[in-house]
Amino acid sequence: MQRTEDLSLLEVNDIEVRFGGLIALGGLSFSLEEGGICSLIGPNGAGKTTLFNVVSRLYQPSSGSVTFAGRDLLALPAHKIASNGIARTFQNLALVPGLSVLDNVMIGAHPRTRGGVWAAASWFPLRSQETRTRTRALEVLERLDLDRFAAARCAGLPYGTLKRIELARSLMSDPRLLLLDEPASGLTHSEVDELASVITSIRDEFSMTVLLVEHHMGMVMSVSDSIVVMELGRKIAEGTPQEIQSNARVIAAYLGEPEEATS
Repeated sequence: MQRTEDLSLLEVNDIEVRFGGLIALGGLSFSLEEGGICSLIGPNGAGKTTLFNVVSRLYQPSSGSVTFAGRDLLALPAHKIASNGIARTFQNLALVPGLSVLDNVMIGAHPRTRGGVWAAASWFPLRSQETRTRTRALEVLERLDLDRFAAARCAGLPYGTLKRIELARSLMSDPRLLLLDEPASGLTHSEVDELASVITSIRDEFSMTVLLVEHHMGMVMSVSDSIVVMELGRKIAEGTPQEIQSNARVIAAYLGEPEEATS
């Protein structure tokens, strides 16, 4: 896929999503520059995950457009999203508990592998492909300090470890855009700090762009290049972390009113 320097990687334009009479997204627009980390924040019900579901093609918007690298994303079916360079994690873990960590991570390479009747007719190409996938999965696990768990089943592993395993699986498709849906949910403070470091480092190492939904404001402010603030399906502010922290409307709607000084 050819990279276009003068275009944002992701362009969301006037997206509206309705569920009957409920407006989940009401004319949301923002753009994401290649190589950046953009966070979507807002109260529960603001429409953040709905937007993720539009970008990953689980939802079809009522109106508006989404372009990815200059291409009409809404023209793609959901099963083509990963092979076109977009991967995501979910709020709830989607790992297979009975499989090993290595096997779970290898599943993430499925959009990039070749199959079908002709591949199945020849044992050697499939065996060679599996070997390459296994080697790649082990490299990703090592990069995320998970290689010691490779042979272990996912069932019974600590929650923070499972979160990183899901992140490792998402990297297996070599995404250009990574959607992270509340990756810090359920983590301890030390795990959140570690995750923030991992997100910024894999962005740089894997040359990815990251769109993040997160409620942990400390992490959001530390990793984000830009932040979009949502309320009731609409954007109420957009800017750098410093601009968002000083935005009076954001403070009132989400971050909390500053406490008055007492004498």
